[in-house]
Amino acid sequence: MKKVLFLALIILRVGLPIPYSGQETLLLESRTLKTELFKTTLSETRIPILMYHYVRNVDPNQDSLGWRLSISPEKFEQQLAYLKQENYKTIHLSDLHRGYVPEKSIILTFDDGLIDFYTTAFPLLQKYGFTASAAIIENNIGHPQHMNLNQLKDIHSAGIEIISHTLTHPDLSKLSYENADKEIRESKKIADLFQTQSFVYPAGKYNHQTIKILQGNEYSIALTTQPGIANLKTNNYLELPRVRIDNRDSMDDFKRKII
Repeated sequence: MKKVLFLALIILRVGLPIPYSGQETLLLESRTLKTELFKTTLSETRIPILMYHYVRNVDPNQDSLGWRLSISPEKFEQQLAYLKQENYKTIHLSDLHRGYVPEKSIILTFDDGLIDFYTTAFPLLQKYGFTASAAIIENNIGHPQHMNLNQLKDIHSAGIEIISHTLTHPDLSKLSYENADKEIRESKKIADLFQTQSFVYPAGKYNHQTIKILQGNEYSIALTTQPGIANLKTNNYLELPRVRIDNRDSMDDFKRKII
């Protein structure tokens, strides 16, 4: 048994494929060992999941709502520089599912699949060596102000996680079972295409029916708009809170919010 576990550990660490020659026992032992290894990396139980929308310049006198939904590129870069300086590590939502949460982990999420993520946020993330999770409204792919499929493939190939944000961004708490199921089930196509199991509730609206539908469609993580730091020991993974970040936050506000 010790030899089997030792061999499995070597395979996992160097990334070699497990040879198939009827060695079902080895495969089972390696999967068990892999699970245990992931559990040991769960060094943090509290993790900030930041919520962004637009990264752009907006005149608050001309568009007060748009200003509140946005962060200027200058402010955003200041925040990234601070995270880099303080040795934060950006991870994906799928890492939570795996149990991989290194010390000082943080998750950056961007709702709605907006084009300025591709043109503005993404280059800044690359500059600082960070990743993020982009929540995509499937029926808006390729529409004005939204990323198209080729752009989604570009950012995904560069390490950005693509997650589901429904078909049309409705209030899921007000839909019939059939309509809610359609929004969630059909938008799973984008998650399946990019091999993720994460979901973001539009405007944070959901109910018990929504959660049951998510479970039936094999989603493992869902994000709300409830404010707070996610606690991986006490929070339901289908109701994780987030930290909203926008133009109203000063740098001191940002530092305080992520603690």
